[in-house]
Amino acid sequence: MKKCILLAGIGVLAACTAVSGVDRKQNGYLSVTSRGRTSLASWNSIRNAGLKHANTYCRDQQKQMHTIEIHTNGVRSAGNQTVEVVFECF
Repeated sequence: MKKCILLAGIGVLAACTAVSGVDRKQNGYLSVTSRGRTSLASWNSIRNAGLKHANTYCRDQQKQMHTIEIHTNGVRSAGNQTVEVVFECF
């Protein structure tokens, strides 16, 4: 029962985030930007959504993801929260 409640809670938090497509930066690294759709989204859920998307992108290429930087922008409950994950696949 506890496991079902936990999974339902994770599903609700995941629905509170949106993740961009993978972009190539000028320095050759890749990036994704995730943002909270509501003020209820936590920084961790927004960051984890971006990291998961980056991992999936690299895994689809049969490579491993290596995080270079993580940038946060915004204030919780006071506007848009965004997290940019800069990474590379190797």
